[in-house]
Amino acid sequence: MTDKVKSGEEKFKYFGHIGRIAVILFLGFSLFLVVSTIMLIFLTKPEREVVVPDVEGKQFMEVYNSLVRKGIKPEIKFKDIADIDDGTVLSQYPKKGKVVPENSRIKLVVSRSEYYIDVPNLVGKELPLALNNLRNIHRHDRTLSLGTGVISYIPSEKVADNTVIDQSPRAGEKVRPDRKINLLVSTGKSAPDAVMPDVRGQSIELCFDLLRAKGLTVNEEIVATDDPAKSGIVVSQTPARGALVQKGDTCTLQVSYNRLDKHPYAAYEKIEFQIPNDAPQGLYEAYIEDSHSKRIRFSKKAGPGQKMVFVFRREGNATVTFRRDKKRIDDMTFNVD
Repeated sequence: MTDKVKSGEEKFKYFGHIGRIAVILFLGFSLFLVVSTIMLIFLTKPEREVVVPDVEGKQFMEVYNSLVRKGIKPEIKFKDIADIDDGTVLSQYPKKGKVVPENSRIKLVVSRSEYYIDVPNLVGKELPLALNNLRNIHRHDRTLSLGTGVISYIPSEKVADNTVIDQSPRAGEKVRPDRKINLLVSTGKSAPDAVMPDVRGQSIELCFDLLRAKGLTVNEEIVATDDPAKSGIVVSQTPARGALVQKGDTCTLQVSYNRLDKHPYAAYEKIEFQIPNDAPQGLYEAYIEDSHSKRIRFSKKAGPGQKMVFVFRREGNATVTFRRDKKRIDDMTFNVD
């Protein structure tokens, strides 16, 4: 009897132990399910979505912070372009209105350039109208201005008094806003006076013809400059402004020149042509022919061993023809890179 009681107690203890283990396993499994469900809900929680704004045509620096605040990461690719403000967003992807998850990337193509203005055509306009055109240049929704540089005057049998004959830089050329526009203006059908004009700050391209119209021989001394915008500009002159001059006199001009590594479509070029040692004395001239016109840019009596040194402005490909007493002796060409 005692053995049977003991056997029953042992069975009770055994099944009680098994029950406790089962309860513990059940509770553990339940806790595992709860924790797993919470983690699954947390991990599969939908991301916040944002609407991509329209940033095309806007300055990148102005929209960068707003994009970051919205949870969009800008990715930039630059494009070199001359006629659009530097830092302008040219295109975007995704496009405006697209709904994307937070922390998505937006690809932006941004302009990289200096700010340029197209020079207006002033030739043939009366001087007051030309100056007004420089002060009021309409570009998209903005009104811009270019400053006036040196204004030189020359008699003309064909162009009316106070009318622009030529300009530098020329119409259509792209320049920075701080660039000044030099003008050559007609004084009408009056004879050239015997006074040396002030050509300091003027481009050699414009004032060369002005001085030749007075019967002067132009001698150029070339000085180096690191500023491309100053290339071809007269730095100093002899005789001084207002000095009496007459036909056949020589005037000496110091002309700045920026050395070119490449040859863009429009630029100033420097010429140093050695006259052969066996060449006779004579009137040596250099004729320029390019996309703009055919013209003389050196005319001086010289002899064997001397140099023809001058600066001229080229548009497009150019041919320089050297002549002695109107007869061709040599030539050289300049091609756009």
